[in-house]
Amino acid sequence: MMESKVFKGQRDRRVIDVNDPIDVEYVHHQFPWLSYSEIKDVIKRYGPDRNAVQAVLERSTHRTGDDES
Repeated sequence: MMESKVFKGQRDRRVIDVNDPIDVEYVHHQFPWLSYSEIKDVIKRYGPDRNAVQAVLERSTHRTGDDES
C-alpha cells in the first residue's frame, strides 16, 4: 500500500524522498534557478535531510556570480 501524502508527520517532513517527484519539485520551487537534476544530485550527495539540503542549496546561490559588488 502506498504512503499517503495527506497524513505526513513531522518526521517525514524532515526528509526529502529523492524518488518522489513531488518532494523534489517542492524544493525546486524554492530554488528555481537550479535545475531539477542539480537538486536531485545534491539530495543524493548530502542525504535526505531537508535542512542539510537547503543549506547546501542556499550556499550554491552565492557561487553563481550574481554578486552586487
